[in-house]
Amino acid sequence: MYSQWQQGNLVRVDRTNKDGVYIKPQPLPGDPAERFNWDAPINVSAHDPKRIYFASQRVWRSDDRGDSWTPISKDLTQNKNRMHMPMMGRTWSVEAGWDLYAMSEFHTIANFAESPVDENILWVGTDDGIIQVTTDGGKSWKKIELDDIRGIPATAYVNDIRADLYDPNTVYVALDNHKYGDYKPYLIKSTNLGKKWTSLADDLPEKHLVWRIVQDHVNKDLMFIGTEFGIFFTVDGGKDWVELDGGMPTISTRDVKIQRRENDLVAGTFGRGIYILDDYAPLRQLTKKSMEQDALLFAPSRPVKWFQLDSNHTDSDGDDRYVAENPEHGATLTYYLKESLMTAKDKRKEAEKKLLDDEKYPKYPSWEAVEAELEELEPAVYLEIRDANGDIVNRVDGSTKKGLHRVTWEMDYALTTPVTKKDGSNSGFMALPGTYTATLFKREGAEVSQLADPVEFVLESIYPGALEGPSAQDIKAFQASLDKAQKRAMSSTAVLKQLESTMELLRVAISRTPSNVADLEAKYATIKREIHDVNNVLYGLEARNRKGAKPANVMSRLGYARSALWSSYGPTQQHKDQLGYASEGLAEVSARISALQQNAVPALQQSVVDQGGPWTTGLTVIAE
Repeated sequence: MYSQWQQGNLVRVDRTNKDGVYIKPQPLPGDPAERFNWDAPINVSAHDPKRIYFASQRVWRSDDRGDSWTPISKDLTQNKNRMHMPMMGRTWSVEAGWDLYAMSEFHTIANFAESPVDENILWVGTDDGIIQVTTDGGKSWKKIELDDIRGIPATAYVNDIRADLYDPNTVYVALDNHKYGDYKPYLIKSTNLGKKWTSLADDLPEKHLVWRIVQDHVNKDLMFIGTEFGIFFTVDGGKDWVELDGGMPTISTRDVKIQRRENDLVAGTFGRGIYILDDYAPLRQLTKKSMEQDALLFAPSRPVKWFQLDSNHTDSDGDDRYVAENPEHGATLTYYLKESLMTAKDKRKEAEKKLLDDEKYPKYPSWEAVEAELEELEPAVYLEIRDANGDIVNRVDGSTKKGLHRVTWEMDYALTTPVTKKDGSNSGFMALPGTYTATLFKREGAEVSQLADPVEFVLESIYPGALEGPSAQDIKAFQASLDKAQKRAMSSTAVLKQLESTMELLRVAISRTPSNVADLEAKYATIKREIHDVNNVLYGLEARNRKGAKPANVMSRLGYARSALWSSYGPTQQHKDQLGYASEGLAEVSARISALQQNAVPALQQSVVDQGGPWTTGLTVIAE
């Protein structure tokens, strides 16, 4: 690894033993002083990892990772006397308040590029308005002055220079003239080694001066730039630029890199922050033609990292250290909608906005039209996940707005236990490693239709265990049994809670019944005693809560069985045993609760009504 600090102080670090070797190039006797940029360019050759390039006012080459250096150019800058440059409208002499020590040198090479196609083609960009190119490895250099390029100021600073990854004659240059009060973005391209240049900045917003440009290693027309206020990408070689927001702040983005192995885009900001766009590969498939389709769906470009989240530890180390957010846990899929899914209300409001823009004014719609808007169901977009057998695993909601969107399936099954509240969790059992498909659907009104063809992806375990656990078949069988027990338990406890609420109403209703209520009171007491006994079987004696050790009960055994899900190992024999005991208890309890729900409680409610007392929730509606 190579690292540096200002004034060209370069170090090679051996990451195995952490040794740092100081390898700054040194001039020969009689050579002038080397002027290094504050961020002097350091490049490892794409043709030979032992070859590195470094630059001061001239280009240095090493073929032994910095142990020795050879200059391969003369001074490639304007090489003027900095002390004679006018400042504040005049030049200055010795007694002026000079303080250049903590500033970057001037007349330096600011950026350097080697063609990955032809090792002899090298590019240089300076801080004083010059581009230089050689096609013979540095034996001769061609000088290109920026004021000879139409639309480019002579004083521009070369922020970045990048040789095309595919064509040896093509180069991209990002320039910056903000030190002269000019915040216009400058981004130029040449396809003939600098003989002719075209601008790629015409589509960029004002003041978005360009700091960095990087080209995708798979799709030559996909490029990214870091600007003064964010990140943009193009899918047509720079004709049209689209801003990448998605959580990226409005901030000066000084560097943009591609992590090729992971297909990740990494951005470095002037606020000393790092932002990562995980798996940008779907952008490679975007073209003007493809985006004419109603929808597109893209699978992850690499196997999805399958692992069990550790929920047994705190999410924070306090102020001990900072840890950034990890990517979302699961399979992240990308989709594109050409148009938003709109309700009648949305369409009306959009039409009315156009009228107002034309200084025309809408009229109030009919009552029936407004009522139809109120009754209309909201449209939806969702991904349907299926396993290798074609069985539905889960559905994941997405955005209905036009544009690019990302959703993450958390590698779990849909939770099919009883729904007792609308905002409950939908996190079921974790899906096992293997092959899955995702299909994009939309729902408008009562009609469901497929938007895009299915895409396939793989969940791949990244942590093989030291011990061999149960087989995937055994795990699935245990999950099925546990799911059945949980459904029975949740329905039983939910109904029991409803019965307890009904009994509270019955207590009031019996008190208001205008007849002899002795028989009603006896039935009421019997039902209350049965509900209490069922609760004891499920949870144990309430009197023993928080009073030391408590004997196992149905719900505690079921809870232990659920702990098999805490790891990817699978259920042990003890998990299976406890699930068996819990299932036996649930069979008895659910039968007793069913008898209360279907017979005893409704019978008592009807008896209250028959004796002139109040109707209570749960009885059929009073029809006469």
